[in-house]
Order: sequence, then structure tokens, then C-alpha cells
Amino acid sequence: MSPLLLDGVKYILLEPEKEDELQHIVKEHSKEIFWEGSLFFDVKRKIISQSGRESEPDGYLIDFSKNKWWVIELELSRHALDGHIVPQLSKFIRGTKTLLTQRKITDALHSDIENDPFKYAFVKERMGSEEKDMHKLLSEIISNGPEGIIVIVEKLEPEIKEACESLKTRTDFVELKTFVRKGERVRVHAHLINWSQEKETFCHAIYDDSRKVFSCVCGDEAHTSSTPYKVGEINEHLLLVHGIPPEEQIIDGWTEDLEKQFKRYLAKKYLKTRK
Repeated sequence: MSPLLLDGVKYILLEPEKEDELQHIVKEHSKEIFWEGSLFFDVKRKIISQSGRESEPDGYLIDFSKNKWWVIELELSRHALDGHIVPQLSKFIRGTKTLLTQRKITDALHSDIENDPFKYAFVKERMGSEEKDMHKLLSEIISNGPEGIIVIVEKLEPEIKEACESLKTRTDFVELKTFVRKGERVRVHAHLINWSQEKETFCHAIYDDSRKVFSCVCGDEAHTSSTPYKVGEINEHLLLVHGIPPEEQIIDGWTEDLEKQFKRYLAKKYLKTRK
């Protein structure tokens, strides 16, 4: 990569040797990387799936203006994709659905806030005049499940985005490059932050929470603007019309509660069929 010139001074790209280096940069510059109203939590807490498999994200992000959260994963581009990144991210999403994991994440984040005066004041300010307990607020946010995963990598290769397309969740990417003044390794440095949110448009259907219906976004414009679907109906439509099995369907706005409704829909229909 070409060097970076700042005020006539040449800076060269610094490639981190370990993920710990990337973690330090994210922690130090979280205000610049993420958006206003959000907090980055540099908290390690194991996520355990229903099958008992363990995984450990590199952190969490909560947007207290919208009461939503994300799993943060830090990666080096040289890691194996299908053998490392994708299986690990899949474990994260499956694990966040268990009540035990949700409680552990809530407790860890609450403890972190209580022990950090800045974070405590930040959250209190956004709670405003609400009488709600801070731990209860965190519990409600976490119990809704993550909005998705934010992958932060020092070099965003096309292969990384392609590999993550198989994930049944929204995945955003942040390319975080570090440049240092030529002749000095770390003391004088600059960062280049580039967000990539192409995953937002990579879905088969979209859920309209205000109307409680789904619309299919596969096919042409006439098909996309056709009659909206309910839970179960959209899943069957994607399977029968587009050949996409339920486990591979990517639906923007899909939640754990909708998943439960879908299972009840299948069970009810199956029982009717057997009678």
C-alpha cells in the first residue's frame, strides 16, 4: 500500500502482529470508530450455545439511544476464513440466544459500568428521568438479542466479506488501518477508519415492525411490492418460490421472538396435517 502523507510527513502502514494490538487501538479510539450514543465494552465473557459449545467475543457495543447491541469481533486478515472466522461468528449468534449467556453478559456489562465513572455517567444521562434500574435496562436490551456482528479487521479483503455472506445475521465490517511516522513504530501514528455495511442489503426478506409483516426482496420490482406476508408465510414463500430453506433464509429484522412464532406456526400446521 502507498504511504500516507500528512502535512508533508510520510507515514507507513503498520500491520499488527497480534489481535491484542488491534484490541488496544479499538479501545483507545472507540469514540471515533463508533457513533454517538453508543458505548464499546472491552469485556471478555464466554458465550455458550444450547449445545454447550463455548466462544468468546472480543467485546460488545450498546447503542443507548436505541437500546440495541452488537457483538464485536476483532480479526487479522491472515486468519483462515472458513476454518476460523465464520464458525466462530456462527457460535456467537447461537450462543446469545441462551438465557444463561444473556445473564452473564448483562452482569459483566453492569459491573463494567459500575466500576467506570465515565460509563456510569454516560448511561445515567441517557436514562434521563427514568426510574428503571440500570441492571434491568441492560437485561432488557441483551434479552432482545444482538442486532448483528461488527467485524473489525486491519485489512478488509473481499474474501472475508464473501465468507461471511453465509451467516444468517447482519454483519458489518470496519477496516481499521494504522500508520506510523517513518522511522518511529508507534509514538506518532494515524488511523484510517472505513465502514462497510453492504450486508445491510444482503437479505431475502425485510420485516416491517410497525405493520408486523414481511416483504420479499427476491426477484423483480413487481414481485418485491407484492402482498406482504406473516410469520411462517414468508418462510414458506422463500422455500417454495425461491428454493431457499429456512436455515439459509436471511431476513432483516428477524428476532428470537419471531423464530418462536415460526416454530409454533410449523407445529400447528403439522398437527393439522396429521389429523
